[in-house]
Amino acid sequence: MNRLLIVGAGGFGREMFAAAREAVGYGTAFEIKGFLDAKPTALDGFAGYPPIVGSPDTYEPGRYDVFVTALGSIASRRRCVEALEAKGAKFISIVHRTATIGQNVLIGEGSFIAPHVSITADVCVGRHVSVFHSSSIGHDSELRDFSHVYAQCSIGGGVKVGEGAVVYPGSVVVPRRGIGAGAVVGAGSVVFVDVDPGVTVIGNPAAPMK
Repeated sequence: MNRLLIVGAGGFGREMFAAAREAVGYGTAFEIKGFLDAKPTALDGFAGYPPIVGSPDTYEPGRYDVFVTALGSIASRRRCVEALEAKGAKFISIVHRTATIGQNVLIGEGSFIAPHVSITADVCVGRHVSVFHSSSIGHDSELRDFSHVYAQCSIGGGVKVGEGAVVYPGSVVVPRRGIGAGAVVGAGSVVFVDVDPGVTVIGNPAAPMK
């Protein structure tokens, strides 16, 4: 059986641990081995978690090791993925068993689909994407590599979320809009028009921050 290592032992990592124990394939396709974190004391004061077995920078993947990242920083996530993949690491997706996954949905390796997420039909979720609790992704949407959609967001049909873009909690993106690569949608925003790459927008209607 594969042995899962969670990269990052902070708050996201602890959430990932809970979700992984209730994910599709837990106990049959994989078990949890522990965490990787550059800070060996990251779990001090938190009971009931498996150990930190090493740092992502120095860990050498074993034969049955598989990985998932739990890092809020896109840059840190990308760096750790690249370093581990250079050593031959294999990443798996974690899909919580309460998530609703529709017809023709593709989910790339290393991605995380949290509890109570709804992904409807004909959606493409790229590699190392995170979709957090109770968010919905409409038909024909695309979430490109390393993008994050945080909790309780509503992403309309036909929306394109670019590589490394972040949509913060409680936001709404109306159908057929684009969120450019590296763009940021602030918490509680409502996006009615396309967001250019690298731009941060906030508000209702969402507008670039000044």
